Amino acid sequence: MRRLKGFTMTELMVALAIIGILVAVVTPTIMKTRPNKNKMMVKKTFYTTEQIVATLINDQRLYPDLRDACEDDWIDDSVECAWGFDYDKQVKYEGETYQGNTKFEGLFRSRLNVKSGDDDVFFTTDGVKWDLSGTEGAWTSNKSTPGSFDDQTNAAGIGEILIDVNGDDEPNCRQTDTGCDADNFDQYVIQVLATGKMQVDPDDAKAVEWVTINTSIRDAL
Repeated sequence: MRRLKGFTMTELMVALAIIGILVAVVTPTIMKTRPNKNKMMVKKTFYTTEQIVATLINDQRLYPDLRDACEDDWIDDSVECAWGFDYDKQVKYEGETYQGNTKFEGLFRSRLNVKSGDDDVFFTTDGVKWDLSGTEGAWTSNKSTPGSFDDQTNAAGIGEILIDVNGDDEPNCRQTDTGCDADNFDQYVIQVLATGKMQVDPDDAKAVEWVTINTSIRDAL
């Protein structure tokens, strides 16, 4: 009768030990090369914000540029000298009316694929949580205080957009928060001037680094 050959217990243990060593060696390398999803989403949301802000500020129907008229003082006294996001007068866009302190917030939201949430804090279909409450009243007509970055003397204020790239999933913190892993944060802030100029809050240094790589490559093209 033919006898079937198999592995001995010693051979199995040696094989398992070899597999364990290989896993221990290869796993760190795989983890390092695996894409950082939060990093990708920071880049994506910054780019999305950049596109929306540029589109809004350059739409003369929504935010007419009255700088020349105001500086030359030839417009009618009934017209308030305001421009950029500082221009909070009523406008109609795609059948909806936007005006006042929430004008920017409403117009910005209208250009996203919103899934749920309130007017100023909401979720988009890609799972991102957007908090635009920091833009309400950020731009007030004829306010003379300049913006807080560069020397935008015509910037009437600064708005802040808080973005959580993975919604309500943990860790729900910014890089600056106590106990938050600098390489694993999921929230950051984008600052927007009334002139349309924008940047990541310098306190979110890692997010600044991530988006700067993108914009440097783009600007070089």
